[in-house]
Amino acid sequence: MEKLKQLLAPLTETLPPGVRDFLDAGGWWLVLGVLGLVILLVLWAILDRAWRFFRRKPARPEDAERELEEDLASYPPPPEPPGRQALTVYHIPVRLRLVVLAPAGTETSVDMKEVPRLLDQVVPGLSTIAGHDQAQIRLWPAQLSQQGFAITFQRRVERPEQEGQPSHWSLVAGRAHVGKQSILLGLALWTDQPTTLDQVVLEPYQWLDVVRIKSAEA
Repeated sequence: MEKLKQLLAPLTETLPPGVRDFLDAGGWWLVLGVLGLVILLVLWAILDRAWRFFRRKPARPEDAERELEEDLASYPPPPEPPGRQALTVYHIPVRLRLVVLAPAGTETSVDMKEVPRLLDQVVPGLSTIAGHDQAQIRLWPAQLSQQGFAITFQRRVERPEQEGQPSHWSLVAGRAHVGKQSILLGLALWTDQPTTLDQVVLEPYQWLDVVRIKSAEA
């Protein structure tokens, strides 16, 4: 204690006489006790935060995918009749209700401002159809494979009916080439009459053959 008093003497000499008398009468032990308690509380807070950090469970892939879920049963019907151009899949007239885009791989990205251009490069005029049908646009995180994207799209975009049963909803997904860039594209489509065209997976060269835009008079 004497060494501590000598070490802190330059500081304690500036204190009022009453405070110095308190310290000399044993107040140093109270000061040391308070400092020790503060140090213990700080150490406890650090250890508690470290414990919580290491105990934290990493997000499971299922949890990340759950954020991508779309319930088509909650989607309203198309807002108005088709415009001058009609979208078809395998020559069946459809209405575009949901568009999902994702980068193919981690080295590229998709920006919301680029969506109209990307859609039109996959199927010319598709962005106009999306605007007329008031389709919802969703950007998903980068996907590592076409097959994985199609499976996730079909699993997370939920139709009201069971797989294989006639439905107003059809899901089309696959990889598409946009210049030198590859993107992954998923479409949720509504038909006026239920069909068994439930899930379609396309290769890049198939989009223009399967998904077509025709004039309303055709």
